[in-house]
Amino acid sequence: MNASPLARRSWRSFIGARPPGTPRTVGRGRAGHTLWQRVRASFLGFDLPVRPAPTAAPRTPGTVPRQSTVGGSRNRQPDVRPALGWFELPALSPGGALTAAGGDAVVLEAASPDGRVAFLVRSTGEGEPSYSVELVSRGDDGAWPLMCLIRYARPDGRMRELLVPVVRGPVGPAASYVRLPEFSVGAAWTASVSLPVGPESDWDTDTVTTSIGAALNEATREAWRRVREHVGDGLRGVIDGALR
Repeated sequence: MNASPLARRSWRSFIGARPPGTPRTVGRGRAGHTLWQRVRASFLGFDLPVRPAPTAAPRTPGTVPRQSTVGGSRNRQPDVRPALGWFELPALSPGGALTAAGGDAVVLEAASPDGRVAFLVRSTGEGEPSYSVELVSRGDDGAWPLMCLIRYARPDGRMRELLVPVVRGPVGPAASYVRLPEFSVGAAWTASVSLPVGPESDWDTDTVTTSIGAALNEATREAWRRVREHVGDGLRGVIDGALR
């Protein structure tokens, strides 16, 4: 016995088929509906709406964590790679440090990329030596004071920053001579390009005090006095207090 037209229509609706040659004008959905909903719709002869397939939430790339350059440990040097306006200086090798045993000698010579500033590292003392650096400006910058910032890693992993001013004297090139507290063999260090000092110059007050205290000769202290003439009132007070 042949199935009735109602039964055939209900079965075609249940399985999502359509009569041959009949275009589908409305989407017929099966996914996302329960069996009872599909049976009821096929019996009554209407199409279930098409439900959009669930889409996964888009994946966004995570932020790559950056290595912190603050602090550090005794067994790992902090990152002192040069940024814009800075350049890397060669580390002091153990062999170079031994050449100055018991005397005052240059153990390391370096220069800025343009060759306008020279860095002469000296070692003094026997046993555990101490280090200092003479900074010599070879450019013709007139009487205007220049400032260079030196940054290096201490043995405990923390950073040390020293401001080194240079100004041309009556004779010879502009030069300053400063102590490098806790500088050691193999220490990574960088320096900034030398920039003219002006009213807009702004440095950390503790760094200014420490840097003036590291001066090893009167020429360097005189350079700080010349710097004082070109900075704002706030820094002038800090420089006056450190020079006393």
